[in-house]
Amino acid sequence: MIKKSGIILAILGSFFAVAQPVSAFEKDLPKKSRCGMALQKISFEVVKGALIVGGLAMGLTGGSELAGYVNNTPHIGLSIYLDYDNVLSHFTQDERAEFLKPKKNVVRIAEILIYYLARNISDNLEVAPYLKPIMASQYFNDEPLQADMCRHKALVMKAILNHLGIEAKLMTGTVESDEGRGEHVWLYLPAIDQMADPMNKMLLGPEEYKRRFEPDIHFNAVQWAKPLGIIGR
Repeated sequence: MIKKSGIILAILGSFFAVAQPVSAFEKDLPKKSRCGMALQKISFEVVKGALIVGGLAMGLTGGSELAGYVNNTPHIGLSIYLDYDNVLSHFTQDERAEFLKPKKNVVRIAEILIYYLARNISDNLEVAPYLKPIMASQYFNDEPLQADMCRHKALVMKAILNHLGIEAKLMTGTVESDEGRGEHVWLYLPAIDQMADPMNKMLLGPEEYKRRFEPDIHFNAVQWAKPLGIIGR
């Protein structure tokens, strides 16, 4: 499940309007005019804050894309980079063979990825680790990462499948779980008509997934993983 962070709200709040003293000119204006000017000031500060945050996001996104290009590790979103060869190094010889076959067995490849991605689950929301770039291969280590929620696992799995030429659609919405209803991210694989959920270690048909989790699909900011970059993590 996605735990909502206050980081972005804190950034936005830091730029928004701080109370300004009323000038002598404004004191002489009718109350209605003063209200109008106050609304204009607030609107200006809101727009200014949005522009600053937007510029910061664009700068960080551009930096993420450039870093991925320079290091030959494509930025897949949320400041995570695909180091495909290192990912393969974590698999057994037989598992690697599945990824190297000209004709891909999508079910088997999905099962392998889900197995490894579901091994470790971290629920730590400390800010500092979230600001560090992460390689996709780190999600296949024995130790869990700080940024290791459903959105990260689904994004990594999607990037690897896309790299192999296998279509994978990012699904976002709310689902039922033992902890109650909450936001979640998983994948739909059209080639095999299956829902792949690396967080819950499941590969199920759409109807079975619907029966188990009662998903309510809707847009989530994770769909903007690449432009959001590290801000969205």
